[in-house]
Amino acid sequence: GKDVVAPYQTLLNPLSKLNVLNNLHSHFILVDDGTVGKYGAEVKLRRELEKTISQQRIHARIGQGVPVVALIFEGGPNVVLTVLEYLQESPPVPVVVCEGTGRAADILAYVYKQTEEGGSIPDGAEPEIISTIKKTFNFGQSEAIHLFQTLLECMKKRELITVFHIGSDEHQDIDVAILTALLKGTNASAFDQLILTLAWDRVDIAKTHVFVYGQQWLVGSLEQAMLDALVMDRVAFVKLLIENGVSMHKFLTIPRLEELYNTVS
Repeated sequence: GKDVVAPYQTLLNPLSKLNVLNNLHSHFILVDDGTVGKYGAEVKLRRELEKTISQQRIHARIGQGVPVVALIFEGGPNVVLTVLEYLQESPPVPVVVCEGTGRAADILAYVYKQTEEGGSIPDGAEPEIISTIKKTFNFGQSEAIHLFQTLLECMKKRELITVFHIGSDEHQDIDVAILTALLKGTNASAFDQLILTLAWDRVDIAKTHVFVYGQQWLVGSLEQAMLDALVMDRVAFVKLLIENGVSMHKFLTIPRLEELYNTVS
């Protein structure tokens, strides 16, 4: 095949039963299994694709594959079930809910704020949540109760959920929310977490989430991170590693100088 530029109308036609592509995304993989006017055809392929990607290695020294996080923008009732599936995966996939994008995302964010550790909700909150579900999705009572129960199941894993408020006065970049979710939602080692923040060039997150009191470091791991920081020209990380005990006098051995020279030349 060859590249073809095709015009595309991004405005939704109110007379059509179909939807336009979500303009919050930059790239699309279009899945066609022959069904017409039906949602969910892409779900199975998407999960298989995500699992395949997650098993790839992005760094020779990182002990895990590509980190995966679910990003929730708006969405219908099926999105809530998808979130539950992500949270119940082994290992689980952390979820970032973008509050302010509407529908499922806003309901997930609201229930998240209402629940406490373990997924319990305060007395009197259930009728209000069910009422919101009915209005949002035009559901009957039984459908709304079923979705409410699914939401509660999601909240049993609320420590894996991060809520990002779109357009909040408290400015936070969405990449911070995604990286924070990855750090708190995976069982990555301290070194793997450090390499992730290094790759994203977020020394601020490394300070607050990686270099924490009681963190256990394997012998030589900080020196290895220093080597990566120098190769990637991450000056702030070099300074941070020195502040946390890396001695440049001991680090700059002849073999390391040779490795640095061969890497950057």
